[in-house]
Amino acid sequence: MQIPEKIGNRSLLNFLVEIFTLAQRTLDSLYTDCIILTQPPDDVEVISLNDYLQPDKLLSVIKARNEYQKSQDIRIAASIWNKVYSWTTLPGVLALMTWAGVGLDAGLENVSFVLEDGEPKALWFHDLSSTVIYPKRSPIPIPQNYPGKLVNSVEALHQTVFTGLFQRNLALMIDRIHRLTKLSKKTMWGNAVNASEAQFAEISKCTSPEAIQTDYSVLYEQLYSSVMPGRNPLYNLVRTEQLNEPGLPATTTVRLTCCLYAFIPPYDEKCPNCPLMQRQERIAQIKKYMKEAG
Repeated sequence: MQIPEKIGNRSLLNFLVEIFTLAQRTLDSLYTDCIILTQPPDDVEVISLNDYLQPDKLLSVIKARNEYQKSQDIRIAASIWNKVYSWTTLPGVLALMTWAGVGLDAGLENVSFVLEDGEPKALWFHDLSSTVIYPKRSPIPIPQNYPGKLVNSVEALHQTVFTGLFQRNLALMIDRIHRLTKLSKKTMWGNAVNASEAQFAEISKCTSPEAIQTDYSVLYEQLYSSVMPGRNPLYNLVRTEQLNEPGLPATTTVRLTCCLYAFIPPYDEKCPNCPLMQRQERIAQIKKYMKEAG
């Protein structure tokens, strides 16, 4: 994340930078590396999301993926592409909402991808003037002359974040990918949950339990919520599986939809939370990962 030079008074940008600087020291880098507040340098590859999601561009990006070369199935390649999109777009915006009460506008018209070797790596926010702050969650005091927008309820914070992130970004992207590739919308919303659900346990060590529970419930546990008008597409897309294995956590989270990674030739790998994996296979894989990490 790029940090601009301090200027005399606490402008909106300087205040947000203060929060992001604290976030860098407090949160895992996963949540700050994907956020850029100031214009990237000229030698960095940048593309607006509106341009990136043009049909011809999208198809060329998806068909250039290794998953398509191996499978010749555009739905598989589109799903893996969609996972990268979700991992770049969701974690930082949601973590800052829950941890710091910062409501960034991630609508398509306000963000660009910073690319590295053609892959999305971070979101650059063009205009921060629509950013809202919910003071009760702010990790630092709000200055008296703060020029930005303040909201006085969690609901208003959610409304700002979810309108940009889901209604004016992910939902539009998912509709377009579905039309172009016939990939199931439920698979893509499952990818969005996969990219964001686990972070609430991860940031709980440094975040108010009330904020964690409130946001998690609205995002994933309510059939109708402020995520989207009508039915919440993030609702009930993961389940808890009992492991009952000495030396392992008591439970693990499993997706209800497969991301199609298991169908890439030679068909010998699955994600740890794949719904197609049998319990003993999952236990063996978790043990393997724990051994490699330890």
